[in-house]
Amino acid sequence: MIWLPVSTFYLHFEAERPEALPKRLFSAFRGALGRALRRISCVAGRYKACIECPLSQDCAYGYLFETPRPPQAERLRKYPYIGHPFAFAPPFPYDRKSPLRIRMTLVGRAMRFFPHMILACEALAARGLGRKRVPLKLVSVKEKETGRILYGKERILSPTPVLPPLKAFSGSKLTLRFVTPTALRFSRRMVAPEEFEFHILVRNLLRRISMLSYFHAGTSLELDFKGLIARAEGIKTVSRRLSRVRFRRRSARTGKTHPLEGCVGEVHFSGDLAPFAELLALGSYVQVGRHTSFGFGYYTF
Repeated sequence: MIWLPVSTFYLHFEAERPEALPKRLFSAFRGALGRALRRISCVAGRYKACIECPLSQDCAYGYLFETPRPPQAERLRKYPYIGHPFAFAPPFPYDRKSPLRIRMTLVGRAMRFFPHMILACEALAARGLGRKRVPLKLVSVKEKETGRILYGKERILSPTPVLPPLKAFSGSKLTLRFVTPTALRFSRRMVAPEEFEFHILVRNLLRRISMLSYFHAGTSLELDFKGLIARAEGIKTVSRRLSRVRFRRRSARTGKTHPLEGCVGEVHFSGDLAPFAELLALGSYVQVGRHTSFGFGYYTF
């Protein structure tokens, strides 16, 4: 059993002019959310960067969006920052019709900042989203597993931490649908649609879940990495129906533009898939690959 508690919920917004919202909400939503969260969370503005602030591990913005490596951590000592403990998934492509529903997951210790996230969503809605600053209204927040309404009538309830339920595989076949662009890396480069293999997905899942478990849940992932990868290499890719999505985002903080790309579509696998049930279930919650905090890497099966 992989012990990694998460909370997944759906943010429901109404827009005054949904046709004016961006079709691709990845960077727009993340940027607006980060700015709103910083405004309501930062109490030590004299520091140029969160990594310099002694409150970075206890501040909603610092912990969620900057995520400096804890100084006492034994892993990733060469890196000043670690992976973010949240992921979200906007509708893709967005048909620009109201209401707007965005899926979000908080991992481990990040759940303590759930109220901060909701207040930041309220604030970004009031300020408007996208270049045209389209006004929104946060109508409700619904918990995925329980169906509880966590936000409504100005009340915020605490989410219920869950371990993602396992999904039994019927037979030896599996279809994964990558709903938002998914950017996997293998051998130090991005994986093209025609190169997508099961063992590459498993390697990326192990890397992400191990990081989240150690840094954000305080538990080392006790798995036979080499054995799982070896078994994953035996899973056959039956067919791929993937396409590559490419666009650029502009950082409001630095003014620089950065490329974003990933694969969307379906991949069909066959083989002994039972050993990967936990990994696949967790990955469908926490997402996989690069740019998960920009809405990438959401899949279903």
